[in-house]
Order: sequence, then structure tokens, then C-alpha cells
Amino acid sequence: MRILFGSLCFCFISFLLSRANGFLTLRTPTAYTFPVYNYSYLNLSSVAEAQAPKTARALNFSHNVIEKITKRDLEGFDVLEVLDLSYNQIKEVEPGVFESLPSLVSVNLSFNDEKLLVSTLAPPLKLLPAGKASGSLQLSEDSGTPSGAALGHAASAEGGPSVLQDLSPRQGRSTENLLRRAEPQGTASPPATPKRDLCGAPADGTLDLSHSQLSEEDLNLKLDPKLCQAQLHGILHLNISHSGLEMDLLSLFILFLPMENVQSVDASYNKITINMENVDPICKFPFKNLLFLNISNNPINSLDTLCLPSTIKVIDLSFTNISQIPQNFATKLFNLENMYVQGNHFIYTVRPPEVNEAPRPPPGTVRINAISFVRNQAGTPIESLPKKVRHLKMSNCSIVELPEWFAGTMQELLFLDLGSNRISVLPDLPPSLQHLDISNSDIKIIPPRFKSVSNLTIFSIQNNKITDMHPEHFPLTLTKCDISKNRLNVLLLTDALEKLEYLNVSRNLITRLEASSHLSALANLDSSHNLISELPDHFGKALPVLKHFNLSGNKISFLQRGCLPASLVELDISDNAITTIVEDTFGQLTSLSVLTAQGKHFFCNCDLYWFVNVYMRSPRLRIRGKGALRCSFPPERRGSLVESSNLTLLRCSLGAQMAVTACVAVLVATGVTGLCWRLDGLWYVRMGWYWCMAKRKQYEKRPENKPFDAFVSYSEHDAEWTKENLLQRLEMDGFKICYHERDFKPGHPVLGNIFYCIENSHKVLFVLSPSFVNSCWCQYELYFAEHRVLNENQDSLIMIVLEDLPPNSVPQKFSKLRKLLKRKTYLKWSPEEHKQKMFWRQLEAVLKTTNEPLVRAENGSAQDIYEMQ
Repeated sequence: MRILFGSLCFCFISFLLSRANGFLTLRTPTAYTFPVYNYSYLNLSSVAEAQAPKTARALNFSHNVIEKITKRDLEGFDVLEVLDLSYNQIKEVEPGVFESLPSLVSVNLSFNDEKLLVSTLAPPLKLLPAGKASGSLQLSEDSGTPSGAALGHAASAEGGPSVLQDLSPRQGRSTENLLRRAEPQGTASPPATPKRDLCGAPADGTLDLSHSQLSEEDLNLKLDPKLCQAQLHGILHLNISHSGLEMDLLSLFILFLPMENVQSVDASYNKITINMENVDPICKFPFKNLLFLNISNNPINSLDTLCLPSTIKVIDLSFTNISQIPQNFATKLFNLENMYVQGNHFIYTVRPPEVNEAPRPPPGTVRINAISFVRNQAGTPIESLPKKVRHLKMSNCSIVELPEWFAGTMQELLFLDLGSNRISVLPDLPPSLQHLDISNSDIKIIPPRFKSVSNLTIFSIQNNKITDMHPEHFPLTLTKCDISKNRLNVLLLTDALEKLEYLNVSRNLITRLEASSHLSALANLDSSHNLISELPDHFGKALPVLKHFNLSGNKISFLQRGCLPASLVELDISDNAITTIVEDTFGQLTSLSVLTAQGKHFFCNCDLYWFVNVYMRSPRLRIRGKGALRCSFPPERRGSLVESSNLTLLRCSLGAQMAVTACVAVLVATGVTGLCWRLDGLWYVRMGWYWCMAKRKQYEKRPENKPFDAFVSYSEHDAEWTKENLLQRLEMDGFKICYHERDFKPGHPVLGNIFYCIENSHKVLFVLSPSFVNSCWCQYELYFAEHRVLNENQDSLIMIVLEDLPPNSVPQKFSKLRKLLKRKTYLKWSPEEHKQKMFWRQLEAVLKTTNEPLVRAENGSAQDIYEMQ
């Protein structure tokens, strides 16, 4: 007779139904019609707040903030069988709250407040208030029954009436099994039509009967030793998973007895149970080669009477509703090396004794056949484990702590998976451990004693609550560490992590990366989705072998040369706020071949010229997402593609700008120099300098009555005519003439003498001839005379043309004088005697006249005066 007893082990079905607030989806499987409503993780403060339908047979209110259960909360739920109130803050249960629930089978109040008391229960379930922690229970010393704050109702100090009376045993489904049958079982293939072949013939040593909807009779036919012995000897691997097989585990293994060579059996996803009767006296199997057994996803419920061959080295007990590992488990499977028990809930389940003829309870009586606790007097539900176990997976098992004997007993353990449990303190672990996964828990600190796990190489502690990472607390042998999804603020990398090769610190709150030493092994660093704004200058030198670096999802705005290791092969800088990339930032990364730069935060200015125009077009560098890079600044380019930014070398390179400027300056200087050479610019500069010097060194103030009547300027070629004719005649007529050979003061500069003589002469006579125009000193004298005319606005110049001048023979440099001469008359010397008489009379008359303003100068009317063309 197979009897299934209910247990208070709820699967924490967080995502069974929609988690939207107040919105639930009823799931009804094809084989069972079992209304289940999931109100977990909705931050509910009371049961009534959910407004659950009164027709519900199972209600899940776990993981909320409910503090009190009242009668009104549960009125009208006449068909309710399963009620899960675990992981709340319940302090009080109103007396008589369960009296109106005639169909109630199981209640789960574990993991609630310490003050939750159970006042009175019908024998033998007498609960006493105790417990070390919230949601923990202990066995009372006098009766060996559970006690603590996990299930029941609150009673007053004086004691209240009993609400749990006449507990009658009920044969039915366990709590978790009821919930599991209310949800679809994965993606199973459609059931195949049962084959009525006489024997199951193996193919290459494997007999595959999976997904075939086998009954016990069908399996008996296919494994009949009388008819199929030859086939049975050839079976090495047997697969009967997903077949809907419903039978006892011991009966199943009795069918396997003729298979002498079988090595592995997969009986997962069936309805296999374990008989509750003690079968130790007959639990002897002749198997010698059976090493692997998979009985996961079966309603096994308890391992107390487990009967299996001791040769098994790998067993999978995942999702089997077991609530504890009993004391005799280690002695039964002492050769076990790999053990998988994830998806169970390791809590103690206490049931009332079975009564053959239980009287029908009176109306209003609460009938509960299972009460679950997290801890009893002996410790945690893990009472024994084989010492040879090397690979142990206990994820999602509601474990809050490991037993005290665990570290000292499991001396050969190499792999341990404790993920998705409720562990708040990192437990003591055996030194032999090499791989540890304790992710999705509530650990806040990594204690110094963790360093004693001296062989640990892989450590995963993601999705916890760690705020500080102390490298000195980590084992020196650690090569891979995943500490993502925590609350780290600073990442400190020291030589305590000298063998670390992979580090994942993504999705933390890190604002600063600090590499205080030379990490010669770290090749992969994931620091994505943090708050990092910049990299230290020495960061690249501290990580000389870093190849894969993920910086995405941070606040990086500036990348400069030297902040990245030269050994990088792959770099991810997507989803940052990059505004500046210094020239050759990536060029010095000799090994970089893959760059991920997705995002819409690039400042498309000249700071990114080298990235856009050099690296994005480099055939050596493969950039992921470069076609989606868009600008966010400046405003006129917002939303445009970074790759199409019109950034040119001349616009963005200071060196190019300086080179172009220098070239333009040289061209301009060359042009100005040529123009000055063409237009006698140097002569003008020199004469300006002489003029300034002469003005500074005037010998005396210019007198009102000038000491000379005229200053004569002539060339050496015309000196003979000037001295014998002009000077002799004028001085004979009484004029005081100044000329350089006689009147220049010795010891004074020539230019100074010229300036002095011109300034102190009433008139200035210029004896014009082709040789005069080509004389340097005559040009100086003409220049100073021009300035005198322009400064005094007096017509003091007398032009004597000794020889005809070619047109425009006066130098271009005397532009103002040439314009003046076009309006001024001049005297022309003639070899004819009668014309010479007129020449001398005109010259004497001009020398005796006063200097008239230039604007009033008139053209002469004498016949011997010609206008200069």
C-alpha cells in the first residue's frame, strides 16, 4: 500500500503567475483542475488586500509584508486546501482564524517574526515558543516535537482555546506537489502511443523509452526477464523519463535486477514515489556497474526509506519535494560523488500519527496534516552526506545555513552550488573546495576566514548584498571571481589577487577603479553598468595582460593615452558619455581587434576626430555597432550618425592648422617682399629711417630769414656746367648759393648736411638730367625737398632741365612729386645765346620771388618755359 503524506514544503513559485500588482492568471492544467492563485512578491500588508476569489483551493501569500492574520481575512474560503504565508512579518494569528476553513490541509508560516506563537495543538503536535532566528524552529527537549515560531495562531498570555483539534490523517497530495501539478511541466513532447512490443530492444547499449506514457504493466512487459533476457543483458543506459510512470522506486529497481550491465538510469519527470515502510532488511541489490541515477522531478517527498544500490556515484534528486537529507543517507550511498538536490526545500515536516478509523471532525474543525519547520533540535535538515561527495548542487533549497559538521566532514568536496538560497552569512567550507557558487543569497560581507578555503579557484557570489570587497580575504589560488549585482562602491585590485584571471564586478555601484599593484594574470575584467567616470592614469600599466575589458554602461567621458592596457584585444565602451578621445588612444593598443562602441552619447566635435576618421576606418580594428553611433552634441548634429560627421584634419588638427598658417605666412611675406622690391620698399624704409634720424639731429632751428638763397642739387656728371655757369652767374648777381662741395660741414653725416642745407635755403634748385635721376644722393636730396614742400605747403622747388628727360623718368618712388611736377613749370637750358639770356632773367626772377602756396601756383607764360609731360 502506497501512501502519500502531505508536507508543508511550498515551492516558492515566484514567477508561476503574473507578478503584476493585483493581476493574477489562473493556470489550469489538462490533467488536474486545481485553482491556484499566486500573490507573492506584491508587497501586500494584509490577506484581504489581494481580494482573492473564494473558490481558490491554493493561495500563495509568501514574500510580502503581512504582520497579522485575522478571521475576516479568510472568511468564505470553504474549499481552500493549501495556504502559504511564509516569508512575511507575521507576529500574531487571531485565535480561531482557521475554524472557518473546513478543507484546509496545509499551512506554511515559516520565516516569519520571532514573536509568532502557537498556543495549543492537539497531541502529539504540541508547539512551544522557541527559536534562535526568525522563521526557525526547534524540537522541545521533553517531547521531541517541533517548537518555535513558524505555524499556528497567536494566543494570549493566559492561553486561548485550541483551534487545531482532532487532526485526522488525510491521504492526498503534498503541498508542493499540489502546486506543481497546477503548473505546466516544461515543454514536454506529446505523449507517444504506448508500444506493445514484447521486449525493449536497446540501440548501441541504450534503451530509450522516454515520452512514451508507460504504465507499470507496460514496463513489466518490456523488461520481462523470461522473454527478454537477451535484450536486458545488452542494456547499458536506460531512459524512461517523461513517461508518466507511476510506481514505487523499490518496485522499479526490482524490475531492473535482470539488467546486470546497466550503468545509468534516467527516470526523471514521472510519478515515482518511495514506500514509507522500512525496507532496509531487503534493500540489497546485486548491481555492480550502476553509477548514475536520475529521479528528479518525481513526487518522492522523503528519503527516510530510500533503497538504492550503494554503487551509485551520481544521483539527481532535484525537484522531488524532499524536505531533508536523513541521518542514514550517508550510510546507504557511501560511494556517492556527485549529488544534485536543487529545487527542493530543506525544512522539517511533522505529521500527526495515522489513525485507521478517524471520527468525522465536527464542523469548524481545522484539519492539517503537515507542519513545516526550518530547524529542529538537532540542527538543519541536512543531517548527513556521504564523505566521498565531490560535486554537490543544493541551489534553490531554502537553506539558511549549513550544518556545523559540514566543513570538517566533506573533506573531498570540490564543487558546491548553494545558489538561490536564504544564506545570510558565508558558511565554513572545507579547504578542498575548488568551485563555489553562492549567488542569489543575502550575504553582506566576506569574512577573513574565507581565505582558509585554500584550494578555491572559481567563486561566484553574484546578486548578494556585499558592500566592500577586501582582496586580502580571498584565497590566493582564486582564478575566476563573479561578484556582480552587489553593492560595491570601490574596486580595489591588489597583489592578493595575483592569480586572478577573470573578474566580473558588473552592475554594482562602483565609482572608482583602483589598481594598486601589478596584476600579471588578470586577462578578463567586466566592470559594466557601474558609476565609473574615469580611469586612473596608471590603470593600464597595472594590468599588463588584460585582453577583454567591458566598460559599457558607465559614465566615462574622457579616454586618454595610457589609461588602457596595451594588451587589450577586446574593449567595450558602449553606453557611456564619451566627449573626448585623445589622439592615439587606441593606436597604442597593439593587440586591439574588437571595439564595441554603441550608444547615443558621443560629442561629435574635434575631440573625437581621431576616433571617427582614423580608428573607425581602420581595417585592423573591428568596431561593433559603429553604424548605430549617433551624436548628442553639438545641437545641430544631434541624432546624426557619428560615422558621417564632417570632421576634417585641417579643422581638428592643431599641427595641420599651424602648418597651413605657416605656409600662408611665408607666401604673404614672399609676396610683400617682392612687391616691396618692385616698388622700392626698402628704399622707402631706409629713407624714412634717415628722415627720422635727421629730424632728431637738426643742427639748429630753422631761421625765419634763411641764410642761403638756394640749394643746388646736381649730379657729378653735371658738376662742370653747374659750377662754371650756374654758380658763377648767380653768385656774380649777388645770390648766396649753397652746394655740397663747399658748404657741407665736415664731420657731420651726409644726410644731415643735406637736410640742413635744404631746410636753410629759400629755394631748392634741381639740375635735371638723366644722370640726376640715376644718382643716389640726388634722390636723397629730391626726397627731402619733397617732404619740405609737402610739410610747408610752399612752392620752393625750381626745376632746371639741363638735358631732356625721357617720359616718366622720375622714379616711381616719388609719386607725390611726380603729380606735383605735372602741374609745375620748369626752366630749360638752351645752347642758343638769345635763349640763355631769357633763362638767366627768369631764374633771377624766380629766386627773388617769395614761396607761394602750392594751390596758387600758376603755369609760366614765357616762351622758354615748357610744361613737363
